[in-house]
Amino acid sequence: MKSSLTLTAVFMCLCCFFSTSSFAADSTKTKSVAEVSKKTTKAVEKQSTKVQNINVNKASVTELQSLKGIGKAKAQAIVDYRAKNGKFKNLQQLTMVKGVGEKLVSQNAKTIKF
Repeated sequence: MKSSLTLTAVFMCLCCFFSTSSFAADSTKTKSVAEVSKKTTKAVEKQSTKVQNINVNKASVTELQSLKGIGKAKAQAIVDYRAKNGKFKNLQQLTMVKGVGEKLVSQNAKTIKF
């Protein structure tokens, strides 16, 4: 078992060594990877600033998933609660949905509207 772990560790080190040396040998690849990385970062930042306010009384499951910490199950729970109990009137009422707590609501307070 011990020799197996040692062999695995040596193999991983060699893989890392050869992969980094191949990047170092071709500086144009390194530059292009860095440029692509910067462009991607800028695109993500642009998208994150475009987060729109979500009206929880009209939003679909997909739209609700754009909120922090809300996956498909919680988004569906919000839609189901809304269908059963009517429109949400305030942020506190959102905590009545199973799986949605005060912390989640406070994280999204700026982007939720009614």
